[in-house]
Amino acid sequence: MWLPKRPESLEEAKLDAYYVEASILKILNSQGPTRGGNFADILKIPYSLIEPVIQDMRDKDLIGTAGGSGIGGNAGLDFGLTVKGIETAATAAARSPYFGPSPVDILDYTVSVQSQKFQTNLVRKQHLDKAFSDIMIGQDYLNQLGPAINSGGPIFLYGKPGNGKTTMSERIARLWRQGMFVPYAIQVAGEVIQVFDEKLHKVIPPDALPDGHPAKDPKGLDPRWVYVLRPFIIVGGELTLEMLDLNFRGGQRSYEAPFQLKANGGVLLVDDFGRQKVKPTDFLNRWIYPLEKGMDFLSLASGKKIEVPFEQLLILSTNLDPRDLGDEAFWRRIRYMIETPSPTEKEFKVIFQTICAKKKIGFDEEAFSYLITKYYREVGREFRSVHPRDILNRVADHISYHTLPSQLTRDLVDSACRALFGGLAMVQDAAEMRKAG
Repeated sequence: MWLPKRPESLEEAKLDAYYVEASILKILNSQGPTRGGNFADILKIPYSLIEPVIQDMRDKDLIGTAGGSGIGGNAGLDFGLTVKGIETAATAAARSPYFGPSPVDILDYTVSVQSQKFQTNLVRKQHLDKAFSDIMIGQDYLNQLGPAINSGGPIFLYGKPGNGKTTMSERIARLWRQGMFVPYAIQVAGEVIQVFDEKLHKVIPPDALPDGHPAKDPKGLDPRWVYVLRPFIIVGGELTLEMLDLNFRGGQRSYEAPFQLKANGGVLLVDDFGRQKVKPTDFLNRWIYPLEKGMDFLSLASGKKIEVPFEQLLILSTNLDPRDLGDEAFWRRIRYMIETPSPTEKEFKVIFQTICAKKKIGFDEEAFSYLITKYYREVGREFRSVHPRDILNRVADHISYHTLPSQLTRDLVDSACRALFGGLAMVQDAAEMRKAG
């Protein structure tokens, strides 16, 4: 297991005393008097590396004491800016307003990604059987999915809406549910790029780890890294080519990493592929080099290009006809195309019964037959894997509102299906109107 070793010096951390000094000045300038020990918490640097810098700043009359007990030396004292420090802090903030978790060097980050990338070629049939054990999915589908995952290349999932393409992607991500280390930020060409995203990276608290796990005791680890579940990131129709590059934050003079950089070591799902504003071929052309070389080029605000790792499983998912999305040259670059089929009536029933059991709703054979006859056969409606969940959610709502027995009935089927399929009909009509317009 790769571990970020706790640095014993600023040189080992690939930081310098000026960076720490400037960061402390900006902290004090922004939030006022701060305890010496708190600088380590904000900058994610061991306090032993900060102590000499604090003392040097006192000697240079940049900071002065503003209270505290003094127990533990500078760590127990509150510090504020002196007149000289205020001027120096303004200069430091003008160069770069950013302060926060200190970045790790791009070379160290690259090593971490290469050391922690999942080994797709180690996926076996039993792994997929376990990951998909609680949902209804055919063995033929899994037999296509397994080799596609082992290829390490992009996977294209297509099929009718509501048949579980997103669920399939989530289950693929479950194959690598172990943790990995992600840095708060990285430094490239003197610029700070924020990588950790609390909305996308799920932190694994030390208490949740088994005894003896290397990440359970952080004393020997570099605090600039966070232990998280391997990322599973979903982007949809809102995705643009601009979102695949660095997002410059002018106020902080720093950058936010794009989705694919945050997804390193995990799974990146591009949902609703083909509905983005950019052409599918342009989108894929943007990633030809990263997919082949495992490295991506990003642009700084200055126009300079930087190289960063590109190591995740890319899944493209669509409800559209693949023939409308690209030409032969386009599809040669997609190693595996897999159709997510609609369930058969038998499979639909198994899904329905499974969800009934989960929701503690009594299954009734006669009410289910009524559902199939009236809302599928008579109207020629195709089965969808998502329908049992959507129908039974509405059944549960009616049972709760009317305080009824938790048992499937014809009346509950009617109420649920009118709410579900009436709403779907309006959505479909609107989609047809947009298409015609």
